Amino acid sequence: MFYLKLAIRNIKKSVGIFAPFLLATTVMFTMTFIISNISLSKGLDKLQGAQYAQFMMFAGLVIVILFSVVIVSYSYRFLLKQRTKEFGLYNILGLNKRQISTISFWELFITLIVTIVTGTIIGVILSEFSFLVFVKIIGANYFNLGLSLLALVLCVITFTIIFCLLMGFAFFTIRRHSAISLLKDNSRSEKEPRGRLIISIISMLLLGSAYYLAITIQNPLVAFTTFFIAALMVIIGTYLLYMGVTIFVLKRQKANKAYYYKPEHFITTSSMLYRMKTNAVGLANITILVTMTFVTIATSVALYVGIQDVVNEAFPKNTDIKALSGNIADNDKRLATFIKDNKLENYELNKYHSFLYTTELVVDQSKHIKLSSKDTPETNTDAITFVTQSDMKKLGNDLPDLNDNQALMYVVQGKVEIKTMDWFGQNLSIITRTDKLKNIPNAFAVKNSLIMVVKDEKNFLKLSQLDKGNSIPIQTDVLLNLSTKKQQSIANIRQDGISVSTKNEIQSAMNGLIGGFLFIGFILGLTFILGAALIIYYKQISEGAEDKRSYRILQEIGLTKHEVKKAINSQVLVVFFMPIVVSIIHFAAAYCMISKLIKLFGINNGSIIAYTSIATIVVITIIYFLIYRKTSKIYYRIVER
Repeated sequence: MFYLKLAIRNIKKSVGIFAPFLLATTVMFTMTFIISNISLSKGLDKLQGAQYAQFMMFAGLVIVILFSVVIVSYSYRFLLKQRTKEFGLYNILGLNKRQISTISFWELFITLIVTIVTGTIIGVILSEFSFLVFVKIIGANYFNLGLSLLALVLCVITFTIIFCLLMGFAFFTIRRHSAISLLKDNSRSEKEPRGRLIISIISMLLLGSAYYLAITIQNPLVAFTTFFIAALMVIIGTYLLYMGVTIFVLKRQKANKAYYYKPEHFITTSSMLYRMKTNAVGLANITILVTMTFVTIATSVALYVGIQDVVNEAFPKNTDIKALSGNIADNDKRLATFIKDNKLENYELNKYHSFLYTTELVVDQSKHIKLSSKDTPETNTDAITFVTQSDMKKLGNDLPDLNDNQALMYVVQGKVEIKTMDWFGQNLSIITRTDKLKNIPNAFAVKNSLIMVVKDEKNFLKLSQLDKGNSIPIQTDVLLNLSTKKQQSIANIRQDGISVSTKNEIQSAMNGLIGGFLFIGFILGLTFILGAALIIYYKQISEGAEDKRSYRILQEIGLTKHEVKKAINSQVLVVFFMPIVVSIIHFAAAYCMISKLIKLFGINNGSIIAYTSIATIVVITIIYFLIYRKTSKIYYRIVER
């Protein structure tokens, strides 16, 4: 009981030291609770398309839990460093290390209880608000979330495990150090680091290789598998960049006497150089967190905005009834029966025939392409859809007349130019057309998607017959606009050879997937930027305490207050704006790969990706600047004489 009272007294008397740690634990508990409460709530099951969002939330929950371990551990390390002198005094006054560890245990236990209670209360309120935002994003109309006890138990167990790890770290630190070392640990200074040329070279090689991969990869499928490798290279390269390159540059500045022997440069360079080993990890953490914020928010917003265009392109009318078989007559018969049975004769129907072939387009220098069954492509990333000129004219397209061995090419997606084609032994002369074909769903492909318009049904059927007697199944689509109620009534009908897809159905599914991605993107982005803010705050406090004595000595030997202020500004600007500059460079390279990854969802509008990326950079940079302004005042207050 004595140790519990002493622990409570310590927290009350050192509330300024405990507050940042308690803030970090509460914020991370709240974020974890919000995601887990929504993803595990029974209310989520009642939302159409929410099963896709649930998967995204579970993935996001894992990331937030891992991130919580990092941030809470970082915060506690800072707290422990501030209290080492206090632990040393306890030891000198007669308390043994076991008793000091007991006090530390009760302090952490009290903090855990406060974190759980406060985080749960705030989490319940914010999860209700977040659920309303999520429901709005996916276009649903069910707003009853409720409290998931399973989510609460999961969060409590997770943070109990995290705090057990912190307790183990605290016990190890207390038992490892003597009373004298504990008293000196908080004031221990850094030695001047070595130049680290090899580390600098390795960091440049890692970052250069990652940038090269991001810029040169063209295939979205390859980009997806390579993204995580490139991200790992960037993370390692960033840490080595600050550990090696920054020290190497500072060493070069120190060697330049004309630059170094000026008050503002002398103080800034010396201060940063001697503390860069500690600074490097913190600056790298901030850089990685800000970069992750850029990537998650820009990607999720671009997906959410761009997917609306994809759905609109796929549905010129809100309902598409398809028949797939070996010949046109069979398709027409099945569709006629379906239309009659469901009383759709009075609706305006648009019908066309097509067949789809997926391959990998290889165009030679003469802009000729040859397709043959002898050449089996390794990946079917490109799509070629064949339609007839008469069907396209019925859909309202004004097309030039074609000859038997001609085809008009419309490039739906990608950049490809073809003049002639050897289609399984049949030669075609390609007329390139840049105008959009109206009232026809666009075929999705990973890389290139083409629509080939041929003269008539005779040529169409001839081209569908591949060599060796094989033929491609022919699809007949009937497009029409139906009321929402009518769409729902026919959407679940199953008839041999007939499939029905509606815009509302696909929109709901995509909203669930992309809406969940957007929601998790914002939650993760907010978590990352809060983590960066906490690290910046800790850096300002710890560096302010370390610099206070140094600046006082400099003023006592003749440095004016104006010169001190100028030196402080120079140091703070360099240290705290370096991460945002490096983050923007990282994101600029990642943008090339992100634009490829987004194509996997059928989004080809480059302007959407560009605008959302620029807007994200501007908004996050402003937030970062506000965090810098707010925390820099703390630093100034600490070092001011």
